[in-house]
Amino acid sequence: MGMPYTRCALTTATLVLLACAACSTGPDEAAVDAARSAANASLSASVTTSSIAAHPPLPTAAQLDSQIKRALDPALPDSERTDLIEDGDAFKTAIPDMYKALQDNPRAVYGVTDPVFDNHDGTLTATMRLDKDGTGSAVRTTVVHFVLHDGKWKISRTDLCGILRSADYRTAACG
Repeated sequence: MGMPYTRCALTTATLVLLACAACSTGPDEAAVDAARSAANASLSASVTTSSIAAHPPLPTAAQLDSQIKRALDPALPDSERTDLIEDGDAFKTAIPDMYKALQDNPRAVYGVTDPVFDNHDGTLTATMRLDKDGTGSAVRTTVVHFVLHDGKWKISRTDLCGILRSADYRTAACG
């Protein structure tokens, strides 16, 4: 009597397992979605961490403006000034020209304005506004780039030369 009951219980258990297996269409979709989400979150965190390590934070227009004004500040040591400029050493002999541009235009108003764009290639783009006589009647704007070099955003040499040219100054550093 024990044998048919055991065989019947095993058969029933086997049928239940087969029925459950037949109902399942594959892996648990919720578990797959959870694993996929965890992998994506881990990858995003890794990319963000490496991006932060590779690039300093995106500066604001005010920070970039401050950097340009520091580069033109006569009180700043020349070595610090040239460190703010891409290929800054080329501008060592141009520093007197930059001072002359400022002295000849004491009412000039200039600055970097929003927005600042990350070009995702190691450069930033912003707009430089120059009012040479400070009256607001002859405002010029130009695009200015900053180049990431040694973990610092530096004023593009080409664009600094463009700014000097727009103020009607020529210098040997700009060719």
